[in-house]
Amino acid sequence: MGWPRNLVLVRHAESEGNIRSVEERAHLEVATHAYNLTPRGEEQARITGEYLKARFGTFDTYYVSYYVRSRRTMQIMFPDARIFEDPRLAEAQRGIYHTMTHAEIAVAYPGELERKAREGLYHYRAPGGENWPDVELRIHSFLDTLRRDCKNEDVVIVAHGQWELECQRLIHHFPIKEAVRRYEEGEIFENASVTIYQGQEIKGCSRLVLTDENIVPWAGKI
Repeated sequence: MGWPRNLVLVRHAESEGNIRSVEERAHLEVATHAYNLTPRGEEQARITGEYLKARFGTFDTYYVSYYVRSRRTMQIMFPDARIFEDPRLAEAQRGIYHTMTHAEIAVAYPGELERKAREGLYHYRAPGGENWPDVELRIHSFLDTLRRDCKNEDVVIVAHGQWELECQRLIHHFPIKEAVRRYEEGEIFENASVTIYQGQEIKGCSRLVLTDENIVPWAGKI
């Protein structure tokens, strides 16, 4: 078993959800997994695709989550690719927070906001949703699949901001507090950004080594 030769993580391009506030998204009559890209997001994906094709050519394997915005980003970047859809790449499910505002939650679920504040962002699991450890279990499983099926391949993944942050936490083993700090302070990947790892043999062990982080090919162009 070993890692891909190149592992490229791309956050999906700008979607309908990204241009709305949390409160606005709660009342949007579209499921979170069904958000499409904005026209700006489609242009972001096109430019990022050009960057990746110039740097890597084609890839051996193309992975996306089942979310519309993830698949659409990949289709724009690599329209001829055979795409593998994997539910383990999905963004965290936030349960009641997808469809209710904080005020509505306070009325319908007395004490739920207090429980969230007490348990903290990492541990809290909303009714009908996942917490961060739930997502990390999915990521652990997916990384095992990469090591088993994609050794020495060039792999590109289009996933989601929080997913990528938690994936990095597992790869780099940085503390939970650091992951939460980055999330709360907005240190998260840009839409249609590129982060690159290389599989390397280090002291007899196969490792993922970060070579580029949060490259934004479309910056200053749209």
